Amino acid sequence: MRAFAADAVRAFHFLMRRAERRFLRTPPPRGFFDEHPRFMATSGTVQAVNRLNQRYAACIAANEKIIRGKRILDLTSHDGRFSFAALALGASHVLGIEARERLVADSVAAMREYGAKEDSYRFILGDVFAELDRIPPGSVDTVFCFGFFYHTIRHVTLLAKIARLQPAHVIIDTDISLSRDPIVRLRAERVELERDAVAVPGMKMVLSGLPSRGALELELTSLGWQWRYFNWHSAGIRCWDDIVDYHEGRRVTLVASPAPL
Repeated sequence: MRAFAADAVRAFHFLMRRAERRFLRTPPPRGFFDEHPRFMATSGTVQAVNRLNQRYAACIAANEKIIRGKRILDLTSHDGRFSFAALALGASHVLGIEARERLVADSVAAMREYGAKEDSYRFILGDVFAELDRIPPGSVDTVFCFGFFYHTIRHVTLLAKIARLQPAHVIIDTDISLSRDPIVRLRAERVELERDAVAVPGMKMVLSGLPSRGALELELTSLGWQWRYFNWHSAGIRCWDDIVDYHEGRRVTLVASPAPL
């Protein structure tokens, strides 16, 4: 009976969120990426400006204290959009790691077009897991892990490699499974798509792992880290177009740290 009641409550809240989304159809406000339109054309990944602006607000602007003046490591930095956003907010340096050569070239071109200082950024073409081993501990303050966590099944290995660098904070933005159990759901990805994982030599397909919230928290706990979630529903968002996954809890944003938050 308790399980039935809990399911009913979850169903009610899901329907209320959907209704809220339908009625809050105000035009999206202008934001960071309206002022930097280059990033709307340099990637095959979702190009909705409201989505990019809202992710900027949650991942970058909300974390100004751990970005401004800090050394940033941007894992799978894509076309450099959030690396540039960090510099624009006042980061002292950004190091991006990206496995696709075209996106590395686009990242450098974007930095030059928007006037970033040449000594304030560097982009590495390579595999995240291999390149993390080459970075000296203590050389980065804040790590970005935006949209990568669910494109690998090596979650704990990834977190351990990040922990070796001794950053003060890690910002994670990831899809999650809505399972109530601490599970990781395996999926096969299409490596020809820029939004999916990169091909691994010797493998016929790439497997990725979609963690539930419980699994993600257990993985962070295994390293002794603490975390806090960004509350998307308390962010004053009036237009949920193109960010339905955040609204429904299928994607989350959080800051993790080895020290108390």
